[in-house]
Amino acid sequence: MTTPIKSNINEINLPFNWPVVGTLLFLTGIPGIPAIFLLALVAMGPLAIDGVSSMISTLHFETPAAIFVHGGSGILFFLTMPFQFSPKLRARSLKLHKIAGRIALISGFTMAISAVWMHNVLSPDSQGTRYIVLILTSSAICLTFSIALWHIINGNVRAHQKWMIRAVAITLAAVTPLFVDIIIEIFFSHFNSIYTLLAQFQYDYGRMLGIAINLIIVEVILNKKLISSTRSSPRKNTPALT
Repeated sequence: MTTPIKSNINEINLPFNWPVVGTLLFLTGIPGIPAIFLLALVAMGPLAIDGVSSMISTLHFETPAAIFVHGGSGILFFLTMPFQFSPKLRARSLKLHKIAGRIALISGFTMAISAVWMHNVLSPDSQGTRYIVLILTSSAICLTFSIALWHIINGNVRAHQKWMIRAVAITLAAVTPLFVDIIIEIFFSHFNSIYTLLAQFQYDYGRMLGIAINLIIVEVILNKKLISSTRSSPRKNTPALT
């Protein structure tokens, strides 16, 4: 049985994991923070602030339901998901970790599904490659979060953590194209034909490229952790052959 003193010592020794938490706060905050202001402006109406509300498409005000659902779930995801990756917070309050995890999971599902809804509201005439890629991305998000949920229901914490990481990586595929766009702008903006082709590819397949980049990074990190943990774990003594 673990004594309170021992559990406190273990909690102190656990890292907050600021590099990961901070990075996730930054990445989820890129769409999350603007969403707060967007929802506030939509709630106040098109005539609320002169010169600011007019910058928003009138469709946001005419059909606000999809905007509120998608933006609201994105804000909840931004406020809860990054802190799920802090061992210290998880050890300090497992109950709070579970509650925040449920909120993050539900908001992830809602955000993925409502993205398709919002596309149909704001871009009803755009049903091409970009729309298909959006549906595939939303499906991948729902699938990976479902696998993570299935593992934690069955008590497989390690598998749950790995699939949560993969699910978050796929969710952040909506943000990754922004960085790819910057790279394309810096290196190819002076080459008109190449720049046009890359810009069109990014517009159509940016999310798929983002998924590929994010998952490659995640799998490399997971494999490195697996190798390091295998090397650091003590070798079991094997019985001598007789």
